[in-house]
Amino acid sequence: MAAATSVVVLDRGNNTTCTINLHGATVVSWRVNNQEQLFVSKQAIFDGKKAIRGGIPFVFPQFGQWSFGPQHGFARIIRWNLEKAPERLPSGDVEAIFSIMDSEFTRSMWNYPFRLTYRLILREKELHFNIGVYNPSKELTFSFNLLLHTYFKVPDVRRCQITGLHGCTFIDKSREGAVFQEGRDVVTISEWTDRIYQNTPQEHIITNVVSGRKMRIQKYNFPDTVVWNPWVEKAKEISDFGDDEFPNMVCVESGHVSSPVILLPGTAFEASQILQVIVERKIRPNNTFIRTSALI
Repeated sequence: MAAATSVVVLDRGNNTTCTINLHGATVVSWRVNNQEQLFVSKQAIFDGKKAIRGGIPFVFPQFGQWSFGPQHGFARIIRWNLEKAPERLPSGDVEAIFSIMDSEFTRSMWNYPFRLTYRLILREKELHFNIGVYNPSKELTFSFNLLLHTYFKVPDVRRCQITGLHGCTFIDKSREGAVFQEGRDVVTISEWTDRIYQNTPQEHIITNVVSGRKMRIQKYNFPDTVVWNPWVEKAKEISDFGDDEFPNMVCVESGHVSSPVILLPGTAFEASQILQVIVERKIRPNNTFIRTSALI
């Protein structure tokens, strides 16, 4: 259990924190005004070997099954370096930078030199993710998938709605990879859901997350959005996931997975995501509300 203590905490004050486990650089907690925004299974294993079930695991260089290594690649099961310890910025926000590069272990599965940096910035009601993948080789081109496998904590997934997917084509992994087009204005979940939505817009809003609030996802250079919930039967098949936990989580994941990123020698790829808690405050006696959100 020694690996469980290998954590880095960003603390912005006012009970707003972000905790990152160096095993996989997995964000295992994001609290805003002391309210947890992320789901981590009670059955999650913190042994420094297995991927952590919940939070925000980092998927690279493979999404899904992989004939050369573990499912979803190696980034979520290796220890990352803390390149820059948490530091308060002039704005009052707090940032930290994590990194990995090729090693004997990664080359045993994926024989390329690479360097990956992961910069997190904790703001008052936002969490920013900035990712850079670098190819230092002079002659080798490589390709990869990249995804932030975000588990949001929700009171009841059946009451959530996800915007920004209408009209998008999606690969339905619950129906043997058949391709469909989303006809709904908002996506709701009432069964096992495992979909890769393609060419999605840069913003989604999830309703009815913690305390009935809304969560905004903004993304750059992540053309795909994965929506996943294992539901009743699949939950029972996952050893590190409680049978009764599926109603309290929804994965809405920003990624580049339906087609690979191809990175030429000496070049870099960058992608980013912002998660933002939308707070609605009552300001008038007639029960009308105003939405307030920090500027991006």
